Amino acid sequence: MAATGKELYERQCLSCHSLNGASTHAGPSLNGVIWRRIAILPDFDYSPGLKAVRGRWSPGRLDAYLSNSQAFARGTDMFWDVHDAATRKAIIAYLQTMK
Repeated sequence: MAATGKELYERQCLSCHSLNGASTHAGPSLNGVIWRRIAILPDFDYSPGLKAVRGRWSPGRLDAYLSNSQAFARGTDMFWDVHDAATRKAIIAYLQTMK
């Protein structure tokens, strides 16, 4: 049985990112991340690499970031890439439900 986006998020993202609206010391909250402006939350200190990226977190941009964070935003503090496309798709689909 395939894991759900929620299960995959809990396995791969939850240790650094919350969904309750408050950022952690390790990562910004991902609640409402889809279509949110990049590097905008006031309670998280984003890396200069991510602050330099303009625009919003569309599903496609989030997919690109999760597949290779350093290629998306050189110098970002995120060090965990999600190499499997199906896993990224499931996590992003789950995040789209979090508002």
